[in-house]
Amino acid sequence: MSDREPVDIMGVFAFPNPNKDERVIRFIDSEYHTLFTIKDGESIVITRFDGEKMILPCTYIDDSHSCIGGSVYHIREFAETQERNGNTYVPSAPKISGEICTYEIYQIPATADVDYYFRSYAAAKGKLRSADYQRSYAGMYAKGNSLEDLWAKHNRDSRPFAHRMRSMSVSDIVVLTQGGRKTAYYADTIGFKKAPEFLAQQRVQKKHKERGEAR
Repeated sequence: MSDREPVDIMGVFAFPNPNKDERVIRFIDSEYHTLFTIKDGESIVITRFDGEKMILPCTYIDDSHSCIGGSVYHIREFAETQERNGNTYVPSAPKISGEICTYEIYQIPATADVDYYFRSYAAAKGKLRSADYQRSYAGMYAKGNSLEDLWAKHNRDSRPFAHRMRSMSVSDIVVLTQGGRKTAYYADTIGFKKAPEFLAQQRVQKKHKERGEAR
């Protein structure tokens, strides 16, 4: 607890850091793992699940509250809101944002006729096709997280996007992105296996699509 008197800032009984030079806005995931910090007055870029990007200015209130794009949030409230919506967010400064890690989950639709659905990587190897999958979720991946943490998160009753996607299962693909580099992992019967063929096929699909649009 602080021995300072609270100040009413934007409707929040806040305890701002008296040293303005030390005021930073901290962004976390819903488990309070720090993702990154920015200086008071800087902006973040939110990428919605549908791909739309929004640049939002951020104002420090105290170490647990900030005003983001005109709305006041507790740091965990903001994290939970973005998780529910499948959004990712990074600092607007490119040098910093490139070090932030995000993840995407791809799942085979229930209506698909795929013989390796819910089967091990050994059964899928040589058959796995990125076209069999659809992108089901996107989120933030904090340092100290693990793929097993994501498995637990997306299998509990309170998991994000529970109304839109099934729980994580064997044959799902997790794509981690950090520093502009992507790594794909196949959810195996035990643990995860790297699946570079998934990304290779995605790149081919993207090139074919770009060529088609250019005609």
